[in-house]
Amino acid sequence: MTDLSAPMTYLLVMGSVALSVLFTLGWAFSRLLRWLAAGLPLRGGKAGRKPAKRSGATRQAGAAKASRSANAGSRRKAKAKAGAKPPSEPWALTRRLAEWRSSIAMAMVAAPTYLVARLVEHGMSFRPPHDVPSGFTTLVIVLGWLAAGLILLALLHRLAVWRCR
Repeated sequence: MTDLSAPMTYLLVMGSVALSVLFTLGWAFSRLLRWLAAGLPLRGGKAGRKPAKRSGATRQAGAAKASRSANAGSRRKAKAKAGAKPPSEPWALTRRLAEWRSSIAMAMVAAPTYLVARLVEHGMSFRPPHDVPSGFTTLVIVLGWLAAGLILLALLHRLAVWRCR
């Protein structure tokens, strides 16, 4: 009788990693298709959206807030006239990056997937009779670079959102 625990462990680990990668890529592909189906908004990006209707209470609260901010606005205008120039308009690339909301979610999926795969690789390397398969090591390296790229893209997204505000 043969020991089936080693092949079953390998299939379980590789299957879960492959499922996670396929789910992430499928989700990214579906977001790309939805983005393309929206018509690739090149300028503005919000041409198809309608402004929300406000209720009476919300209008009154907005009017009170506007009157408070008008006082602060007049002080800001006085300072702006004193010599400070207004900020320039963000670049088109910055506005496009600010619209990509899925980059943070994809980074939040890819980073733990890489960390779990790395942990599994570390655990498999300490099993005495078996070595880590070469394909698994390559997969872990690719997952690491993918996670690093997505984290960088998510950070650029947050920076672009901050710049556009």
